[in-house]
Amino acid sequence: MITVLDGGLTTVPGFLAAGVRAGIKRRGLDVMVLVNEDGPAPAAGSFTTNLVKAAPICVTMEHLKNGKLAAIAANSGCANAYTGRRGMSDARRMARLTARLLKLRSDDAAVASTGLIGSHLPMRRVETGIRTAVSDLSNSREASLNAAKAIMTTDTFPKEVAVRVDLEDGTTVTIAGIAKGAGMIRPRMKVATMLAFIVTDASASPAYLRDALDNSIQQSFNMITIDRDTSTNDTVLLIANGRAKNRPITLKHPDRMLQAGLDYVLTELARMIVRDGEGSSHMIEVMVKNARNKQEARLASLSVAGSNLVKAAVFGRDPNWGRVVAALGYSGAYFDPSKISLEFASDRGRVSLIERGKPKSKRAIERARDIMRGGEIEIHVDLAAGKAAATAWGCDLTYDYIRINSRYST
Repeated sequence: MITVLDGGLTTVPGFLAAGVRAGIKRRGLDVMVLVNEDGPAPAAGSFTTNLVKAAPICVTMEHLKNGKLAAIAANSGCANAYTGRRGMSDARRMARLTARLLKLRSDDAAVASTGLIGSHLPMRRVETGIRTAVSDLSNSREASLNAAKAIMTTDTFPKEVAVRVDLEDGTTVTIAGIAKGAGMIRPRMKVATMLAFIVTDASASPAYLRDALDNSIQQSFNMITIDRDTSTNDTVLLIANGRAKNRPITLKHPDRMLQAGLDYVLTELARMIVRDGEGSSHMIEVMVKNARNKQEARLASLSVAGSNLVKAAVFGRDPNWGRVVAALGYSGAYFDPSKISLEFASDRGRVSLIERGKPKSKRAIERARDIMRGGEIEIHVDLAAGKAAATAWGCDLTYDYIRINSRYST
């Protein structure tokens, strides 16, 4: 059983958080610290596959080699990406300072950054922010919310989720996470930027956490697209401190309920990111069924969700189903065009636009226009080629997206 809680990271016993303002950004909180009170604990991470990886990713990947972490320090306002040797040195300084203040080893701390690529971190401000955040660490509701706010860039709202899950052995555990992301979003992680930090009090091995995290990412973060640009800084980190004292979960002895809880948290965070897409006015959910296999279902759904022409049509409330069909056709998924079916839906209703390869009447188009007045648009596709299904999420393409990204660096 999964129960949704009101809260974020600090709903999980043993974790403290803080978010503070250091002046890295023009306004708002911009430095976050998260720590496990019990010290280094089993952890896992997943990172961008972009060849240009930000310095904090390189440092964090090094620190995760032993499968344990105790703390995360993150900043917004500067990505510390494509910053050469100085960038690496600055990322290591962030980790060292965080670890020293918390009486940890340097490799017990992970670091993450988000913001403008190619700029060096203002280290005096970053270090002041880390010191302030460490002194402000708390398990309060406000502390988690501030941590979520501190990693925001062009986000319009903080993103946090917490759930309580009953494991197969009867133990109750908590899983919680925060995330940021509104632009430069098309995560392609090995099984603005996307960051997500997840914590749980479950007892699990690092190998299991890596496997479970990869499984969840494949159906959540890797199935969202805002602008089809893969960031240099995409990072997801998961720490499990074991306070729940459940039967240890390993690759040989997995727990389907822990996986289900993790899936729920990551999927909700992913949907929040899409809902907050830069300048967006509609969320788009593309559900493909009856594909030949899972991979082709994923390709088809992501192709439609990421199509600029589909995005523009949704913004204009134009039920141009031809753009959906075209996106399916170049997706790489195999199907017989004369057999597909297509429906649009929202909270205003549902309408069939193509049935077994045959377009519907003009009356259906008029009905679709009204349906597209809803805030969340569903596109249902039946490829009639097999039994596999997948869902992808995107958002519409608006004038505001152009405005935001035409002057991001200035």
